[in-house]
Amino acid sequence: MLHPIDILKFICSKKYSPMTAAELAEHFEISDSEYRQLCGLLQDLEFSGKIVKIKQKQYADPEKVHLLVGTLECNPRGFGFVTPIKENGGEDIYVNEEDMGSAMHGDLVVVRLPTTIQIPKKWKDKGRRTSGQIVNVLRRVNETVVGTFEKTKRLRFVAPDDPRLFRDIYVAEDVSKGAKPGDKVVARIIEWPSRHLNPEGEVTEVLGKEGDPKVDLRSIIYQFKLPHTFSNRVMNETKHIPHAVSQKEIQGRLDLRNKLIITIDPEDAKDFDDAVSLEKDRHGRWLLGVHIADVSYYVKPDTAIDKEARYRGTSVYLPGEVIPMLPEILSNNISSLKEGEDRLTKSVFMTIDRKGYLDKAEIQHSVIHVTKRLTYKQATAVLNNETEASLSDEAVDALRSMAQLAELLFKNRLERGALELDLPEISVKLDERGFISDVEKVERDISHKLIEEFMLLANEAVATFMFEKKMPLLCRIHPEPEEDAMWEFAEFVRGLEHTRIDPFKSKHLQSLLNKVRGRPEAYTVNLVLLKSMKQAVYTAGEGRHFALALDHYTHFTSPIRRYPDLLVHRILDQYFSGELSSPSVREAWMHCLPEWTGHCSMTERRADEVEREITKLKLLRFLEHEVGKTFDGVITGVQEFGFFVQLNKYLLEGLVHIRTLADDIYQVDKKNMALVGARSKKMYRIGDVVKVKIYKIDFLKREIDFIHCGNKEEKGKQKKARKAAEDEGE
Repeated sequence: MLHPIDILKFICSKKYSPMTAAELAEHFEISDSEYRQLCGLLQDLEFSGKIVKIKQKQYADPEKVHLLVGTLECNPRGFGFVTPIKENGGEDIYVNEEDMGSAMHGDLVVVRLPTTIQIPKKWKDKGRRTSGQIVNVLRRVNETVVGTFEKTKRLRFVAPDDPRLFRDIYVAEDVSKGAKPGDKVVARIIEWPSRHLNPEGEVTEVLGKEGDPKVDLRSIIYQFKLPHTFSNRVMNETKHIPHAVSQKEIQGRLDLRNKLIITIDPEDAKDFDDAVSLEKDRHGRWLLGVHIADVSYYVKPDTAIDKEARYRGTSVYLPGEVIPMLPEILSNNISSLKEGEDRLTKSVFMTIDRKGYLDKAEIQHSVIHVTKRLTYKQATAVLNNETEASLSDEAVDALRSMAQLAELLFKNRLERGALELDLPEISVKLDERGFISDVEKVERDISHKLIEEFMLLANEAVATFMFEKKMPLLCRIHPEPEEDAMWEFAEFVRGLEHTRIDPFKSKHLQSLLNKVRGRPEAYTVNLVLLKSMKQAVYTAGEGRHFALALDHYTHFTSPIRRYPDLLVHRILDQYFSGELSSPSVREAWMHCLPEWTGHCSMTERRADEVEREITKLKLLRFLEHEVGKTFDGVITGVQEFGFFVQLNKYLLEGLVHIRTLADDIYQVDKKNMALVGARSKKMYRIGDVVKVKIYKIDFLKREIDFIHCGNKEEKGKQKKARKAAEDEGE
């Protein structure tokens, strides 16, 4: 059969004139029996942005016909950008709302590139950008939309929860499924939007009343299209999974059941991927053991369980809820490294010298019997001499030695040029109804760092081993940041701190992070640096991890909750069994890994976004009854329309609108990263500590507005400004 490269070479050649699929089949002498396969190859090339279909269903080289394939990212204000799907496809393409045609946020589209226009800088900081017009939608991602059902005298419609879907969906009465105003619903789009018309749809499911925590959770699960139930086929396969490790399964494995091995995890953890052990040899070197659940022993390739795990990509951890990648018998039982039970593992043994540098590493199939399960709080208490948590003297000594080794590893990591960002997190506690009962800041203490350092080292050791043995590589990479973005960060720091740094020297960056640690502006500096860098992703093949300053890095330590880790385990299995020496096996990996790594990067981003959204929504519900109360916060950003404040206790960000600052006329001073009063020269600057009151919460947009608490004169003017804004319907 014809290879895609041959098709691509022909279509991109100078002598080629646009042809239909039938004409291409005739040119390449494709038989009738192979025609369908040719059409599949053409579609794959089209969806990857390498060719496009034009009038008369002819295929062409995108560059020759001034077209580009990409994903549409919409802004709630009504415009969007098309991100090229093809590697090195150039900059994003700006699209006006009237040029979107029937496309919606997230769709895979074909865009025409005719002109260059001026884009307002508040939308995009690049100034002049290429403007395009969407001419075709290749793949729609919004067949169903979650939103709130509303009703007027003449119309029934669904207002989407995702503000990037900025068009309401009209619903006729006979397909509204009895929904009432205020209900959360799932709507299926029947008629797609055009330039002047909204989409039309039908209600397929009524989720319940707005404000119910269970409805909130279901709404976000549906909004992000999270797979959350296992099929009958998957559940039938789980019936054959054993509930305990048999003697037969232990044969041929390194038996570590008499070794002192512990787990350290969050208090509410249900699945335990990793356990650790530590000894010293007669030369005073450390022998660190990182023992990881051998999930690949139970989950075989291309079974229903495996396909479902690949589709999910990752477990999703939400407040009070987990949507697991694997069924419970695996994630919470036979694969989970529970205290006092035999478990099959892959063990990475790392020999580390007295200065904390890795001498050598080896990987073995093993069986362990966890001696003690500790929570982070318990481990920290032991290390702080507050309690011994029913631990033996041997276990206490081992834990203290682990902390000592972790400090060495951490110090060495920073010395080689790694970055250690400090972005605080919160943990929300829920009551029996699903509402927030308490909010706690997560403290990253020595026990957290201990596990983090050991897992980082194990992942590095496995990646290096796979590279040296020339195995198919599945790497976790963090690409070098864009030069412009880092110079912008340097300018930001100079305006904020009056400090000059070389943003391409990691030691300068880390010195800055250390300098601001504990100060009000620390969060903002860390966040802006994070946004200045590229996202870490999975890739098939080599790649450096910028933030960790490593040439070889992978994800190996969490196969219960991350599919890439499971794939790495599977590659190691085939290496040790000898299967990987087969050219066909290696070829199969080279073929599938690029697609799977791209998919897993997407599911990881989706899981992060879902967690942020549900946490934010629960916090907004929690603060609904706190309107008018005063909170401490820090200014995290300034714009022409106001400044953003993050509440210290809840890490929730909201806007102080410029219209509520009635004591002066304020303008942005980019040099000082501030809003500055024209007459008073009063400044609202990034990093300033402020007091704000909650003014308004918009649950549809999931936004919160604040009012700055100033002096008495300001308060009087602010009150008048708020009244005027309300009269305008703001």
